[in-house]
Amino acid sequence: MNLPYIYNTYNVKKIMFFVLIASIPAILTECYFFGLVILIQTFLFVMFSLLFEIIILKIRKKNIKNNLLDNSSILTGVLLSLSVPSTLTWWMIMFSSFFAIIVAKHLYGGLGQNIFNPAMIGYAALLISFPLYMSSWHKENTNFFSLNDLKISINSIFFQTSKSDLFLKNYPDSFTEATPLNNTKNKSRIFYNIDSLYTKLKNKKQNNFSSWNYINVSFLLGGVFLLYKKIICWRIPFSFLFALVIFSIFDYFFLTNFIFSPFLHLFSGGTMMCAFFIATDPVTTSYSNIGKIVFGLIIGFLVYVLRIYSDYPDGVAFSVLFGNMLVPLIDDCLKSSGYGRKKT
Repeated sequence: MNLPYIYNTYNVKKIMFFVLIASIPAILTECYFFGLVILIQTFLFVMFSLLFEIIILKIRKKNIKNNLLDNSSILTGVLLSLSVPSTLTWWMIMFSSFFAIIVAKHLYGGLGQNIFNPAMIGYAALLISFPLYMSSWHKENTNFFSLNDLKISINSIFFQTSKSDLFLKNYPDSFTEATPLNNTKNKSRIFYNIDSLYTKLKNKKQNNFSSWNYINVSFLLGGVFLLYKKIICWRIPFSFLFALVIFSIFDYFFLTNFIFSPFLHLFSGGTMMCAFFIATDPVTTSYSNIGKIVFGLIIGFLVYVLRIYSDYPDGVAFSVLFGNMLVPLIDDCLKSSGYGRKKT
């Protein structure tokens, strides 16, 4: 986000509100493809985020009303819910919210003083602790907005030890569908003929491949809205996407055993969410314009590297967190003064 530019236009509460508005297309799209469980999951993430916010503010003897009304905890909960699979139980959601609000935000001093993106800390805590659940996506939901869909969603989150068991029982053919990134990566590792893979994907019209395309487009629409309202500046999302496309083009034409096409990179996983909703966090990015571009390029390169060479098919969370760590170094190397400070 471009705080200096909008300093006299929006306060923190309004900034968070506009970002929440921009996330509505993504919420509706995920609901369409994965069912009402997305709404329940979002409600729980927001509820636990607010609960932990109240508890820690009480402990720190801060003004609870003013801090809750800035909408930052609500936004953290919404972004977390949109970044995780719909296979989490309520206590995993609580676990993730604890790390996002207590550890990532308030242990560093609260809003404006955290060095890591809270939502990505909550996501990384889940990814490290529950890798099976974080890599399990089910196929397109065919019972969306039905009573049966609501019943299954409530039971799986609140009354089942594992949502996986319930989906496995009710929808054995639609359980643990690999994401396009995961699917392509696993097959490229065993020297799978990538041309035949894309031919199969095209011919079969796999639901998850289409759903991820639409989800990323919905985040892109939200990002365009944020750019239009001048809530975020173009430097981070464009430099991030530019780096990802450049390296994926190189990958596509020269590294025949590890092929992720530029289109697959752009419209799969958390690419567009990272570009417009995560990497643009005003607190954890560089202050200067050049620093924002460098920050975006670094994240784009790291996402490419992690997707190709690590065991994580997406790589967005760790790329953002590593980029957050480099922000002070970026500002120092560029000798940027930061808003309101003199150059040294």
